[in-house]
Amino acid sequence: LAEVTALTDREFLESIKIMPVESADAESIDRARQADRARQVERLKIKLEQTGVGSGEIATEYQEAAAREEHLAREVADLKTSINSLEQVAKDLKQKIDQDFRTGLRQINLEFQKFFELLFGGGRAELSLGEIDEATDETAIEEMKSEPPRAGLEIAINLPRKRIRGLEMLSGGERSLTSIALLFALSRVQLPPFMILDETDAALDEANSKKYGDMVEQLAKDTQLILITHNRETMSRAGLIYGVTMGQDGVSRLLSIKLDEAVSYAKQ
Repeated sequence: LAEVTALTDREFLESIKIMPVESADAESIDRARQADRARQVERLKIKLEQTGVGSGEIATEYQEAAAREEHLAREVADLKTSINSLEQVAKDLKQKIDQDFRTGLRQINLEFQKFFELLFGGGRAELSLGEIDEATDETAIEEMKSEPPRAGLEIAINLPRKRIRGLEMLSGGERSLTSIALLFALSRVQLPPFMILDETDAALDEANSKKYGDMVEQLAKDTQLILITHNRETMSRAGLIYGVTMGQDGVSRLLSIKLDEAVSYAKQ
């Protein structure tokens, strides 16, 4: 104990719980065991000298390590708090997005039904949520079973005076009309500053072209429309027409016509 005290400081020594050895037991230990313990003591003395306990470096290092551990513990606690906060924000955001999506879907369905009835003279059209499964091989199917089902949009169609309830049974013109009704319904729910419609009326006959023109004229009151078309009915609803023509010299020329001024000029 005296040798240990010489290598260490007394406070460090007092902090160690030393088991007392009875003198009677010490005397009964044979010399072989005493020699073995002496060697152990020498090895421990060497280790103590190598660690530099007497210079106080170990105590300083211990304090630094303890302070760093405390700092890291606080950092871990802050990270756990941040994780819980972010998870709650993600949960609230998901609920908000889902609620807004379903509200928007209901509004789109109302407008979709109005335009669909205008184009087809009746019937029923509705957007609904349905599960989709794009997996084809067995591995992909097994992987998707462990994931929550994904939702997709389905269009339910019921034409007047026809037993048609799916898009796959519609003709090309009927599909075009349905797409136009859905496009205009989307634009009515969230009005864009402008829209570019490229040949959306190409598959329409004369009667449906007039209905399409009425829809374009109504939508033009709230948003600016740029139409690319060859349909005379659609062009008659425009305020300004741009056209490209080519003369005999083979040079393309851009022509512009304001229909209001053209009508006034024609009357003169």
